[in-house]
Amino acid sequence: MQRKRVGFAGCYSHDIILILAKVLSCVGKKVLILDWNEQHTLGASVPMPEELSAGNEIVEYDGVFFTEQITDAETEASYDAVLIDFGMTGRKKELGCCTELILVTDMLPHHIRRLSGAELPGELVKECIIRDAVEGHIAGKKELKEFFEAFPNRMEFFVPPDRRDVENRCVCETLYEYNINRASPELQGVIYSIAGLLYPEFSEREFRKRLRHRERRRYH
Repeated sequence: MQRKRVGFAGCYSHDIILILAKVLSCVGKKVLILDWNEQHTLGASVPMPEELSAGNEIVEYDGVFFTEQITDAETEASYDAVLIDFGMTGRKKELGCCTELILVTDMLPHHIRRLSGAELPGELVKECIIRDAVEGHIAGKKELKEFFEAFPNRMEFFVPPDRRDVENRCVCETLYEYNINRASPELQGVIYSIAGLLYPEFSEREFRKRLRHRERRRYH
């Protein structure tokens, strides 16, 4: 099976990447997370022993692997899935080496415009996740409409504002716990949907079952 090399472009994606990686690892997938975002928010969400550096090494934590290195095909060959956070500044050449792209933004016009102005290979964009999407204001957003038109192969996911998701992002960054059950039901649905699109041999029910089994083993 072809290795999944999934790029994330935009903002507010680090909790989605971390939780998705954990979900995939629970069904036996070996997952490597690459933090190529100049903000390095993912890096703040992975505990790092003092003697190690994510810029120089690959670190394993909570069943997934993480680095800030620029990797090559040989390094990535032993992984089933590689999830890459490009932030807002990924270069077209790097983005084009992905098997698919997932775009993440909120409803703020300047974020949408900045992402629209990035050099994105539109044919690779499979999912667009709009966070903090306020009901009643989605259809009228001119920027959002123009943004979607550039990606003919897209699926759209709208996640309404929810305090649970804000708190869960903070938990990822401070307590290093990537718990999908702490996320809002809407965001949980998005993550399970993406996991199922990447690996359709697993149903949402199976993902949930494997996660519960792993959590029970951790606390016994």
